[in-house]
Amino acid sequence: MASREMIQPLLPTCQRCRRLRRKCDTQLPDCRLCQKAGAECMLFDHALQQSLPRAYVQSLITRVEHLQAVKNTISTSPCDRQVQLSPRKQPAISPLVSNFSQTFLSDELHENPAYHSFDKHFPIASVPNRSRFFGSSSVFTLSVEVLHHASTKGILPIEYEPTTPTQDGVILEIQQRLSNESYGQPEAVQAHCKVFLSSSNILYGIIDENTCPKDISTYLTLRSTGFLLPTLHGPEAHAYFRISMMCAIACATRARYQPQLATESMAYYHDALACVEEVTSEVSPASLQALLLLTIFCLFNPRKGDIWKLLDYACRLTVELGYHTETEGDGIAEDERQRKLRRSTFWGLYAIERITGQLFGRGSDLPESIITTEYPSILTSTSDVDQETLQPISIAHHYRLVYLRSELFKVLYLPANPPSYDWPWYKERCATLRDWRKDLDVSEDLAGVATITCDVGYHSTMCFIFQPIMLRALKATEEDDGIFEGLGTTAIPQDNFHSAISLLQTYEKVVRASESSPLGIYPMTFLSAHYIYLAGLTLMAHALLVLDGRLRVLKRMEELEFVAETSELTYGAIEWKGLWEASNSCLVLLQWCAERWKGMDGMRDIYQSLAGRVMGRMAGKGLL
Repeated sequence: MASREMIQPLLPTCQRCRRLRRKCDTQLPDCRLCQKAGAECMLFDHALQQSLPRAYVQSLITRVEHLQAVKNTISTSPCDRQVQLSPRKQPAISPLVSNFSQTFLSDELHENPAYHSFDKHFPIASVPNRSRFFGSSSVFTLSVEVLHHASTKGILPIEYEPTTPTQDGVILEIQQRLSNESYGQPEAVQAHCKVFLSSSNILYGIIDENTCPKDISTYLTLRSTGFLLPTLHGPEAHAYFRISMMCAIACATRARYQPQLATESMAYYHDALACVEEVTSEVSPASLQALLLLTIFCLFNPRKGDIWKLLDYACRLTVELGYHTETEGDGIAEDERQRKLRRSTFWGLYAIERITGQLFGRGSDLPESIITTEYPSILTSTSDVDQETLQPISIAHHYRLVYLRSELFKVLYLPANPPSYDWPWYKERCATLRDWRKDLDVSEDLAGVATITCDVGYHSTMCFIFQPIMLRALKATEEDDGIFEGLGTTAIPQDNFHSAISLLQTYEKVVRASESSPLGIYPMTFLSAHYIYLAGLTLMAHALLVLDGRLRVLKRMEELEFVAETSELTYGAIEWKGLWEASNSCLVLLQWCAERWKGMDGMRDIYQSLAGRVMGRMAGKGLL
C-alpha cells in the first residue's frame, strides 16, 4: 500500500498558487502560501473533473493509514502496535466546538503498550467466508465482552442457546391489507406530509416546507391522470418521488400506533422506486434530497437498502455541491431561503452519517477538516417560546453535540492503539457536555421531537464516552486472579450508569406517549433499538463489575475531586434501587423492537437471559 511519503509529493499545484503563478509545496492540509493567507487550499482532480480541498486528500490518506493499522492488528501482537496520531486541522465552527476539539491536542496522552483490541469481526452465515466489522464503539462489541465476562464467571452457561426460530429461521410477518380509502388520497397525502415536516424533517431539515404545496399538487395531478411511472422525467419525477417518500416515512413513523400503516408505507416506497434512477442520476440539490429521503427510510427499514452506499453517495454529492462550506461557487448566488436549506441539509446528513457510523464502529467519509458550513439558527433563550417553534431551533443544538461526539470518537476509538486518558481528562469532557445540556434546559410541556433527540443524544454520549473504560474493566476482571494490565486504573465511573437509566426512561416516555401528543410522531428507528440495547448492556456491565467487587466506583464527574500531588481520587457508590425498574423497562422496549424489526429478537433474548441471572446474583448478595 502506498505510504504518505509516496503520495504527498504527487500532489499537484493548488489552484490559488497556479493563479498567482507562485511556487506551491505539498504540505497538508494546506500549502504554506494558502495557510499564510488564511485561504482554503484547493486542487483540481482531473479524474473526477472537479475541485477538491487538499484537506480532503489528507483525510483520505489518514483513513488509509487507519485501515492499514487495523489490518495489521489482525496478524500482529497487540504489544507490537504503536499509537499513530495524525495532524488535524480544526474547523472554526463555534467557540464551544473549537475549544473542545483543540483541548484534545494539548492533553497528556499515555500509550497503552498492552492494549487489547475490542474490534470484532462477525461471520455472516448467509455469505460464506465473509464477515461484518463492528468497531469498539459498537453496542455489539460491548455485548460480546459482557457475555464473555458472564460466561467466564459462571453466571451464564458457556454455550448460549438462542430461542428456536420460527419455521426454519423465517420470521413470520402479519400481512396488513392496503386501505384504498386512504392510500394516495388527497387528505391522506396532505396529512402524511404534515407529519413528515413535523418529525423527520425537523431532525434532518432536507425539505423546504414552502415548496411542499406545489409538489403535492403535482403529485395529485399525476395520480389522477393515470400516468405511467417510467415516463416521468425532470421536475415532475422529483416532485412525485419526494411526496411518495415523505408519505412512506410518515407512515413508518406512525405505524407503531396503526400497524396497517406499515403496508401503506411500503406501497408509497415502491411507487417512489420507479423514479429512483431518474432522480439520483444528476449532480443537483434535488438528487441529494432524494438520496437523503432514501437514507431516512432505511433508518426505519434497514433491509430495504444499503445505508452505507446511500451515505457514501450522499457525502460525495454534498462535497461536489459545496454544501460543506460557506464559500459560494462561481456564478452561484444564494438567497436566505436557499442558504437556510443548504445548512440544515448538510447538518442533517452529518448527523445521520456520524451517528450511524459510530454505532457500528466505523470511521467517517466526511472529514471535519473541510467543514466550514455554519449551524442553522440557534436558541438563545427558551422563555416565551412555544413547543412548535422550539423544535426546529433546538435541533441545531443537537448538531453541535454530534460534532462534539465526533471529536470524542476520533480520539477514543479511531486510533489503532488508542491512548489512555486520565480522569481529569474525562472530567473536563463531561463538564463540556453538561454545559451543552444546560443551554437547552426546557420544561416537559415543551418536549418534542428535537428536544427528545437532544436528551437521547446527551445520555447516549455519556454511555459512549465511557465505553472503552467499561470494556477494559470487563476484560481485566474476567479471571479471579487476574492482574489489571492495560486497565490503568482501579476505578470505574458511575455517570454512564445514571445516563443509561435516563436513556431508557426517555424511550419509555416516547413509546407510551399518545398518538396525538408531540412525542407521538417521534421517529423510532433502528438507531433507537441500538441505543436501548446499549443502555441495557451498560447497566449489566456495571452489575457484573459490582459482583466482582474489585473495582471501586468514582463519584459523579461533576463531584469528582483529584489531588495532583498524590493522584488521589474521591470515591462514591451507585444506588441500585432503580435497577429493577430500569431493567424491566429495557426488556419491554427490546420486545417492542423485536416486534418492529426482523432479527432484533436476539437483542431481547440476550438481555432477558443475562438480566435474569445477573440480577438474581445481585439480589442474593443483598445489593438490590
